[in-house]
Amino acid sequence: MTEPSRAGKPQAADEVRELLGGVPSLAGLSLDDLQDLAASARTRRYARGQIIFHRDDPGDSLHIIVNGAVRIMLPSPEGEEMTLARLGPGDFFGDLCLFDGGPRSATAIAVEATETTVVERHRFVQWLQSHPGAAIAILTAVAGRLRAADELVGALAFLDVHSRLARKLLDLAGAAAQGSQVELRLSQDELASMVGVTRESVNKHLRFFKKRGAIDVYRRRIVLRSLDYLRRFA
Repeated sequence: MTEPSRAGKPQAADEVRELLGGVPSLAGLSLDDLQDLAASARTRRYARGQIIFHRDDPGDSLHIIVNGAVRIMLPSPEGEEMTLARLGPGDFFGDLCLFDGGPRSATAIAVEATETTVVERHRFVQWLQSHPGAAIAILTAVAGRLRAADELVGALAFLDVHSRLARKLLDLAGAAAQGSQVELRLSQDELASMVGVTRESVNKHLRFFKKRGAIDVYRRRIVLRSLDYLRRFA
């Protein structure tokens, strides 16, 4: 079981309320609702590479990323990994356990020095019981996660590596993909884990895109130079 970390002091309520208001599933809540939830939140800090929790650990808290980055992944018995998501400031994880009290469904690792705001399950349940209107907003966000999981399964089943890689690069670019150039900070090992192939395979297909001027590849950095070209495959 993992999750002890440095610090555990309550944060200023106004600071936490503002942070909670930036979480998509909570953004529609009133200031009073957010204030009540913020009163029970605490802060935790993790070093780069530190495991926040393992798959099958007891699930007892929701994490909201204040700064840093977190990778959510599934390990296999053979030691391989499949990255489900890479999250940054404002994103949240560990939410499924808040509803069913079950164990963690995936492993969470701090990709870099990371700080999270944490709400314990028993406090969250008490809060939700007294704020039933919040349930719809939260369930909407959870449904969005399930849709994303369905898309991932479909991509693994029906798309070739070229298409999966192009789609993942565009997904990682996110809203910035509307611009002419986007820089992604991640390693080829991380990218391979997200696409569900070996690092060698990712390297081969990255070279293909690089030769055609669509990307540039550096150490722990990929620059997308032709988003339109990538969209042809995605």
